[in-house]
Amino acid sequence: MSRVRGAAGLAAGIVAVIATLVPSPAEAIPAFARKYGTSCLTCHTVFPRLTPFGEAFRRNNYMFPGTDTDFVKQDTVPLGQEAYKQMFPNAVWPGTLPASIPMAAGFNGTAVIHPDKSAHAAVQDNGSIFTMNDLVAEGHLWFGGSFSENITFYGELTFGSDGSLDIEHANIHFNNLLGPKHALHFVVGRFFPTLTSYGTHSAYAADTIYPGIALTALYGSTTDSFAINNEYNGAEVNGMIKGRFIYSVGVNNGSNVDIRPSESVYAHVGFKIGGMRLDGEEGGAPGDPNKPWAENSISGDVFFWRSASRYTPAAAVTGTDAMGNPITTPRLDADDTTWLVGGYSRLSLGSFALDAGAYNEWHRSGFISDAGDMMGGQAFAVFAEASYIVFPWLVPAFRFEWIRLQPDIGSSFGEWRIFPTVDFLIRPNLKFVLASQMEFSNNAAMNFSTWGPAGGFAPNIKANEVENITGTLAYAY
Repeated sequence: MSRVRGAAGLAAGIVAVIATLVPSPAEAIPAFARKYGTSCLTCHTVFPRLTPFGEAFRRNNYMFPGTDTDFVKQDTVPLGQEAYKQMFPNAVWPGTLPASIPMAAGFNGTAVIHPDKSAHAAVQDNGSIFTMNDLVAEGHLWFGGSFSENITFYGELTFGSDGSLDIEHANIHFNNLLGPKHALHFVVGRFFPTLTSYGTHSAYAADTIYPGIALTALYGSTTDSFAINNEYNGAEVNGMIKGRFIYSVGVNNGSNVDIRPSESVYAHVGFKIGGMRLDGEEGGAPGDPNKPWAENSISGDVFFWRSASRYTPAAAVTGTDAMGNPITTPRLDADDTTWLVGGYSRLSLGSFALDAGAYNEWHRSGFISDAGDMMGGQAFAVFAEASYIVFPWLVPAFRFEWIRLQPDIGSSFGEWRIFPTVDFLIRPNLKFVLASQMEFSNNAAMNFSTWGPAGGFAPNIKANEVENITGTLAYAY
């Protein structure tokens, strides 16, 4: 009967869902559109997904292929005379400032329909069929520009409706340091580690390309969990060779720097065959100017990551009091060394794209046994997302994810997720997305209540649930 009532709720909610909002980071930067005097569609399809040219611009550390200064339309303020270059090191190398502040702003919010009130996402919303608790959830300020012809910067501040403030990005790029153009770049600050040839948010049906596994949070950790799709403070060397091969090598502080800074290192290599070159050079214009997203290409990436961090595990339940309430005892901080190996690929055939990837984590001390002991194990994630650009403003997509956890002692358990999605671009910097999330969990032998820290809602028992139907309205200006 709950499924029948859920279907009725779905039918009643379809009209209302058009007005709903769900958080989604808008990575489009109108500051760049102003700088170069061009539309957001030069670099984006439905933001934050990038066109081949937009990806080249991002890989070039926010510089146009070719001679970047030839494409800048915004006035600049010189910081010193050109002659100072000849006087160096007896003078400071001159730079420039944009005539206007290189800043953009955006907002997003959340309202959700639960077609099945018995689903765990509905239970978490206290049985609500429709909720607008976070109708306005986040505000963003983005910053992007250049200090000179080879030094660029990017930043993002996120403001939560609960009063929180997060510095999500703050980095400086030193470009073309040695060798051929684009062969050697250096970035320092706070950023996503480069693990693929594409931007971290380059997906239509999800926030990030890779699904995240916040393993220690799943087991109740009270401190930040290591996860593949987090931003970290660090430094990275990256570049492209002959426009078809890409690499990156970096170090970062990882999570829980207040307990002990992480010893985290990673490396990545990738390639692209067909289509526009990775750097956008040598005939970088799209084959069909009316379809700047369309190309025939295949690309592949592999990465390696080692992270060693310390975290605070959940308190141990050591008994019950006279009222039957659990008695807990804090655990000592634990050290967890994590090894990751993964890969990603993208196949583009005109307006169709298929993205797929997988990675495996080996944890030394990320799991907690039923007896309360720290132990090792593996976490595995795989995903695929198919999309087709019907019109420049209409993109249906379908995504699936599978996450499996395997402790060293005990049976494995996991969850499937399915995301059917339709993206609408109302204006170049205004989008609406209609989506749904379905989950299938397969084992009860778990020490946590839901898959929430890994992006899910399903409970820790065998369950098949339609969690929600959502709409996303995100905009930037």
